Parts: sequence; structure tokens; C-alpha cells
Amino acid sequence: MVHDDSGGHAMKARSGPEVVAPTNRVNVALPFGNIHIEQSSKDLAELAALVVELVSIVEVLAPGPTVEKLREKAQALAARVG
Repeated sequence: MVHDDSGGHAMKARSGPEVVAPTNRVNVALPFGNIHIEQSSKDLAELAALVVELVSIVEVLAPGPTVEKLREKAQALAARVG
């Protein structure tokens, strides 16, 4: 009779991992930091001029300090984009 010192457990031969998972990684760089939305500057200038006209009409109908500030903002915007 052969005496087994391993406690009755047979040693398994190690042949490699049972589950093989790929270790390839792919980094994808998307240019979110460089996205520029370009609008037609002519259309934007026309919209700004339209806002100035609308604010001028509101100022005639309901004058006051709030409308004056709004008119100044609208004119500054129109000057910036025009």
C-alpha cells in the first residue's frame, strides 16, 4: 500500500489560467474641448439688431430704468456681433 502524505488530495498539474481575458486597451480621444459651434455671423447680427428694435418699442410703451438697462445690453450685444 502506498502512503499519501497530501491528505488524500491529489495535486493538480498547473497548465495555465482557466479563463483567458484579453488585456488590450484602447484609448479614444474625442475633441470635446475643441468643439466650436459656428453660426452665421450675418444672421446673428440681424437677430441682435431685431432685439434692439424690440427693446426700443418696449421702452416707448413702458419706460423705466429696467428697460433702459435692457436697451443698453441689447445695443452692446449688437455692437459686439455686428
